Amino acid sequence: MGYSGAMVPEYEQILEKSRERGALIKRQMKYLGKFRIKNFDHIVAEFHEAAFARIDCLDCGNCCRMLGPIIGESEITRLVKTVGLDRTEFVRDGLIRDKEGFWRCSKLPCPFMGEGNACSIYDEKPRDCAAYPYTDERNMARSLGRLAFNAEICPAAYLVAEMIIERFAPGETKN
Repeated sequence: MGYSGAMVPEYEQILEKSRERGALIKRQMKYLGKFRIKNFDHIVAEFHEAAFARIDCLDCGNCCRMLGPIIGESEITRLVKTVGLDRTEFVRDGLIRDKEGFWRCSKLPCPFMGEGNACSIYDEKPRDCAAYPYTDERNMARSLGRLAFNAEICPAAYLVAEMIIERFAPGETKN
């Protein structure tokens, strides 16, 4: 249904646990990334579904407050048309290039984040927003480092990371 505040307390607690377990999660994701695990993408997709059955993005919005999306050139064109902005002004005043050379919002939270953590451009949102936290992509074994990073921002990513550790490194679930 969507939470009217910044983030529900349950999600804040999940992220606190993620920060406490951050070193373990990073270590385990790095370790597990070395193996070719049969059906790993399928298994992680099931974990993704389970995590998002518990986590509602509208009750969180932390990714919009802490990261903002990567926005491609064609997406900039689409966004300025959708919102009715001048492209030159939008790029100059609203975007910066990150260290990898990608466009990102120059200020956080994301300027498209609205009331109740809703996205004001939801139907035209950048691909990066639609994919975040990237837990249902192919070749997940290569993205476990990114998952460890996102686990400290997204409660669903943390739950996915914990399910991966519980399933594939069960002796390491206690800290």
